[in-house]
Amino acid sequence: MGPLARAICAAGVAVFGLMFVAVASRIVGIVGVSSNPTSGMALVTLLGIASIFAALGWTDTAAQAAVLTVGTIVTVAASKAGDISQDLKTGYLVGATPSRQQFGQLIGASVACWAVAGTVLLLGHAYTFGSRDIPAPQATLMKTIVEGVLSGALPWGLVLSGGGLSIGSWLCGISPLSFAIGVYLPLSSMAAIYLGGCIRALYDRKRAGAAAAAGEPGVLAASGLVAGEGLAGVLVAGLVAARVAPRSMPARLDGLAGELVGLAAFAAITWFLVRAARRAD
Repeated sequence: MGPLARAICAAGVAVFGLMFVAVASRIVGIVGVSSNPTSGMALVTLLGIASIFAALGWTDTAAQAAVLTVGTIVTVAASKAGDISQDLKTGYLVGATPSRQQFGQLIGASVACWAVAGTVLLLGHAYTFGSRDIPAPQATLMKTIVEGVLSGALPWGLVLSGGGLSIGSWLCGISPLSFAIGVYLPLSSMAAIYLGGCIRALYDRKRAGAAAAAGEPGVLAASGLVAGEGLAGVLVAGLVAARVAPRSMPARLDGLAGELVGLAAFAAITWFLVRAARRAD
């Protein structure tokens, strides 16, 4: 890449990074780190830089790598901004010292970057990104965006239609981010999230406007399930990479019996979460 391309990449990092760091900090400070639209910020950055590259005629592999690099830097900056804002907000509520929190953030970032990189390499070695085991829908979407813009084959009609639908959902009082995530994520990922949201909504309605803080035990229990599933997945990937465990195994219970056992397990988890939420009542 020449000096002009590098200057454009640097300007893209400065402009998009400054803009999205502020957006991420504000969203996390108001709602929470789980509502940080990192993927949306990455897509906007990729669209912007890739459009400039395509207009200048830079469409080779080096240009794709440069666009992804800019998107990566902006995404990491926005993610860290949201994480730090959440930590500082929590520290303020518990009376912590900001300077010591920032020192801890430096230590955590210097360790987490290697841990995350190692985990990604481990998952890629044990499985294959984009496969059935790790479909990586967000990464696939970003790959489609970059290649489509640089090759001039991106269906802008569909992109603009999606933007219009998001605006329409926003005017109807529906979160555009949640709506968009529900569209591009596979049903296998969204089914459990949708059912969990329905159960939470029914429980909150049954409690007839009780204080929001009363639902925190159920949220903590659900967060523990999410974290436990992630840690278990990394552990299994490590066993697969070390060839201690096979990459895939035949189903222990197939057909109707397996489906019934799966439904029973889901019902048990639902009962566990409801019971945990009721402890605050």
